[in-house]
Amino acid sequence: MRIRPSAHVRARRLAAASAAGLAGLAVLLGAAPASAGAPAADGPTGSYLLEVAREDGSAPTRTATLTCGPDGGTHPRAVAACDRLRRAGGRVEDVPERPGACTLEYAPVRVTATGTWQGRRYRYAETHPNRCAAIRATGGVLFAF
Repeated sequence: MRIRPSAHVRARRLAAASAAGLAGLAVLLGAAPASAGAPAADGPTGSYLLEVAREDGSAPTRTATLTCGPDGGTHPRAVAACDRLRRAGGRVEDVPERPGACTLEYAPVRVTATGTWQGRRYRYAETHPNRCAAIRATGGVLFAF
C-alpha cells in the first residue's frame, strides 16, 4: 500500500521546487536582486505627511505635505525643512534641536511625520508640552506651519 501525501504537502513541495527553479534561473541569467532601499529614479528623495494635533482635541489637526528632491508640498518652508531632513538622513528624530525660549504653558501637542526617505518607510511621533516646544525640538522648521 502506497501512502500519498496530502494536497497541502504537495502544494508546499511544488512551491519550494518552483522557488528553487526561479532562483537557479536568475543565477544562470545573471540577474541581480533589486535593491529595496533605493528610490525610484524619477521619484522624490523623500515625502512626508506632517501633522500637529492638540492632545485634548480642542483645535483641528494641522497638516502639511513635504516633498524633498525636488523640494515642495504644502509646507510653507519646504526648502528649509528638506535641508534639515537631508542633514539627518531623512530621520526626524535625528534633526538637531533648535535652541530658544518657549513659554511654560502646558498645552500638549502630538507631532507625527509619516512617509518615505530614499525608498524606506519612516514614522515619527512624539508628544511635547506645547507647540513651541515641539517646533524647537524638531529643528525649528519641520512642524512650523
